[in-house]
Amino acid sequence: MCKKNFSFSRWIEYLEKLEKKNEINLIKVKNIAEKLNLLSLKSFFFTIGGTNGKGTTCAMLEQLLLDAGYQVGLYTSPHLLNFIERVKINGSYLTEIQYVSAFINIDSVKSDYSLSYFEFITLTALLLFKQYSLDVIILEVGLGGRLDATNIIDSNISLITNIGLDHTSILGSNRFSIAREKAGIFRRNKIAVIGEKNPPDSIYQEAQKSKTILKIVNKDWYWEKYSNTWNLIHSNIKLYNLPVPQIPLPNAAIALSALFYSNLKINKETLKNSILKVQLQGRFQIISYFPRIILDVAHNSNASLYLAKKIDQIDTQGKIYSIFGVCKDKDILSIIAPLKDKVYSWYVSALPTTRTATIKQLKNILPIHNTFFFNSIYNAWNNLKKILTKKDIVLVFGSFITVSEFIAIKNKQIK
Repeated sequence: MCKKNFSFSRWIEYLEKLEKKNEINLIKVKNIAEKLNLLSLKSFFFTIGGTNGKGTTCAMLEQLLLDAGYQVGLYTSPHLLNFIERVKINGSYLTEIQYVSAFINIDSVKSDYSLSYFEFITLTALLLFKQYSLDVIILEVGLGGRLDATNIIDSNISLITNIGLDHTSILGSNRFSIAREKAGIFRRNKIAVIGEKNPPDSIYQEAQKSKTILKIVNKDWYWEKYSNTWNLIHSNIKLYNLPVPQIPLPNAAIALSALFYSNLKINKETLKNSILKVQLQGRFQIISYFPRIILDVAHNSNASLYLAKKIDQIDTQGKIYSIFGVCKDKDILSIIAPLKDKVYSWYVSALPTTRTATIKQLKNILPIHNTFFFNSIYNAWNNLKKILTKKDIVLVFGSFITVSEFIAIKNKQIK
């Protein structure tokens, strides 16, 4: 297949069809990276893993570094609306032409070796970073850590935000196994900053094997919240009366803590403003107030529990409705459990992906009372909006795909 004349959209279509490999071999991915001179980048690397909060931690770290005057590259996943959201250079997205050029370059070097979708796009991100003189590169782990494509990079500092049950069919059925996989990003004699308050023993075991220096929340660094401020107590610095961010505080705290462990210089005068700037699409994002429409990509039990706590902080005068869609590999019962008694009525949809939980599956799991099923997010929304009052709340959650579909629908309606 000749791909040199592929358009950007054709390339994305091709990449999305790449087969998942039963056996992951990062050695071959690393060999391709070496051919492209991607392993000799002089930037300072942060690699961020964890069950939840990776994206917001990356966003906070990026903002702090940009405001401190550094040249910063950011690689995150998944995207919400457009593939180009995955890579940012100094806070800006790149062009489709730049991506196509990188795709062609990687395809010409990989020879007969078959890359997975995530391996291909991770190499793409690194190749794009290579074209700029970046001081710092931030990599978000896609899945797990040990066998994730981002792990071909020997990062200067690794972060693990937290450890919960997700992707259990791949990472293991308990926190011990999952933590061991996530600890695969640890590096010899380098610092790993841990935001999990109760790390499984496997974290300590893997750190001992790799001679990694652990910096664990509530042991080596601390954060404490008050009504309108918070403090960060750290071996390198003590910060008081910080503004409460728009993202979850634990994620802001681990980003800030990791930055100070890096010894990269930061202007403490601008730090407070940086904290207030950070927000991320699809993370308790309120896009309307009458009725209040909240978007959240909560797709596991930890994330939905946090979402439930945020809902409790809202002065609710009307009913709470949910537009919900989820992938079949998720523990759906644990996702809906924290919100089951808060949501008055569920508008449930299948998603436009082969990974979707089907209507039949969802009917066997979700509450029968006040639950309605649809074949698309579009139909779910069109039926729900007919009965909404200005005092009601609409909670759109369950998957990145659920949120992205809803955003696309609302954008079309605005136009």
